[in-house]
Amino acid sequence: MALGKRDRRRKAFIPPKLQITSMMDMFTIILIFLLFSFSDQPETMKLEQDLELPVSNAKLDYHDHIKLVLSRNSLYLGDEQIAVIQDGKIEGLDPAGLKDSKLYRELIARREGKKESILFLCDRRLSFKTINDIMKTAGMAGYPNFQFGVLKKE
Repeated sequence: MALGKRDRRRKAFIPPKLQITSMMDMFTIILIFLLFSFSDQPETMKLEQDLELPVSNAKLDYHDHIKLVLSRNSLYLGDEQIAVIQDGKIEGLDPAGLKDSKLYRELIARREGKKESILFLCDRRLSFKTINDIMKTAGMAGYPNFQFGVLKKE
């Protein structure tokens, strides 16, 4: 009889209620993380036909940059042609008077915005002197930070 009394004292099994508040918080955090991770995809840019970029496996982050393109034949600031290049020399860009160039004036005019760095796409076949004059001019105009555009290594 002792066994019978013990069975009567046991309460009926009540399954616990599932608390999903914690799981909802966890899934919300994961969802926000994934949305921010996948929204930072690189853009596709149209390149000049005579522009040959170096190859690299570095990651580019070129949002909020001023695009400066130096091909073998011309210099572009954004979509506007600034100068023509002949025999490795940039017309209107005197190394002795860089502040008198159109490039300098255009860069100063664009300083009003928040963009303080330059995405520099330059042809790898150009001489260092030509590239250096452009970089000096941009630095004097208040743009000391450069990112060089490269092609993705396959």
